[in-house]
Amino acid sequence: MAETEEPGAATQPPGVTAAAQPDLRCVGLTKAFGRNTVVDHIDFEVLPGEFVSIVGPSGCGKTTTLRLIAGLEDLTDGAVYLKGRDVSRLPPEKRNTAMVFQSYALFPHMNVLQNVAFGLRMRRVGRAEARDRAREALKRARLEGFDERKPSQLSGGQRQRVAVARALVVEPDVLLLDEALTNLDRRLRQELQLELKRL
Repeated sequence: MAETEEPGAATQPPGVTAAAQPDLRCVGLTKAFGRNTVVDHIDFEVLPGEFVSIVGPSGCGKTTTLRLIAGLEDLTDGAVYLKGRDVSRLPPEKRNTAMVFQSYALFPHMNVLQNVAFGLRMRRVGRAEARDRAREALKRARLEGFDERKPSQLSGGQRQRVAVARALVVEPDVLLLDEALTNLDRRLRQELQLELKRL
């Protein structure tokens, strides 16, 4: 009798050996809104430490593809594997991914430190450890001393760096950037690119 696997069980995607395990593998990724198919059977993989860019004109499905990987949209068809684990039916909080949006998506009622520590608190990290890790992430994002400020007190570039720090602090298996560095000036953009590569 065949056994059914629980969602998120460690299963091997087709054509991948344990020695060549990618951090991310998308197989037949498809998303349709009614009769409109915006992502049509996409296959790709990302190896450990690798950067991959998805390019194309506005409205071609780049953001939707990232949202499917993060679990923010339900798949119409296909599968998403993270480190060899099928996460296709798991909710976002059960996938170790982090996404940085072009629109920041910060909580306006929280200060900078609380925003950065939010993901850690959702993962049941203790208050003191979450605070320390959030401060370290802010240091990497060149935002030391901004702990108590609210998002409304920051420039667009500063808000974007808070969003990047919030994503990095949870140490995700896969970091998804939706034009996340667009609003930074050239020098800061290059600094954060180097920091992301180092990490």
